[in-house]
Amino acid sequence: MNIDTVCKQLQELHMATMAEQLRQRLANGDHKSLSHEEFIALLVEDEYLAKKQKRMDRIVCKAGFKPEKPAIEDIIHSDARGISHKDILQFTNGKWIEDARNIILTGPTGCGKSFIAQAIALQACRMGYITRYLRYTMLFEEIAAAKGTGQYLKLLKALSSTRVLIIDDFLMQEVTVKDLTPLMEIIEEKQQTGSIIITTQYPIVKWHHRMPDPTMADAICDRLTSNAYKFNMRGEQSMRIKAKKSQDK
Repeated sequence: MNIDTVCKQLQELHMATMAEQLRQRLANGDHKSLSHEEFIALLVEDEYLAKKQKRMDRIVCKAGFKPEKPAIEDIIHSDARGISHKDILQFTNGKWIEDARNIILTGPTGCGKSFIAQAIALQACRMGYITRYLRYTMLFEEIAAAKGTGQYLKLLKALSSTRVLIIDDFLMQEVTVKDLTPLMEIIEEKQQTGSIIITTQYPIVKWHHRMPDPTMADAICDRLTSNAYKFNMRGEQSMRIKAKKSQDK
């Protein structure tokens, strides 16, 4: 059997990377210095890494991150800012997700809450966890659209299968008692299947005042905060202003 036939069979088996690497490595003479077992293992690794990268790319694409896609290694950390290097290290592995722990980032506009949330979530994507980014206002728009088309249960199932859900700008708009019910349902679903990352300008002590039903507010706050990492972001100057000044130099 010649190489062209082998490569064609590999492509039919959806192993296009292995087929391509087989041709290239034979042309480069890689096989001459390796045993048959080593050469095959190298080709298998080529295919495995390519498939792993494609899966991660799909997960990142579906997550809905902002275009800049911040990485966890890009986070500026310091005790003065409210998040340390030790804090960040906790999120470089998936234990916090497996333990279904939430992350709450509070602080003023521009202090980097969304950046950090997306950087941590991108790290989760790198580890193979399905992630979704939603602004608080968009969450309610999705809920309304899903209910209008009879797809609400499907939306709940999709958010349930998402291992890390970011709700950005939490409580930035007033909600009705009617809104709180689906919000509670989503939070309750996530409590069983993964983690929620919350970013908000409102300190946790003020969350109750942003929700019209005290009983529902208690339940939502308890589920979000009881097992959460909490970071109060600080900074004398907006991170956006600092970034603009850096670009202008």
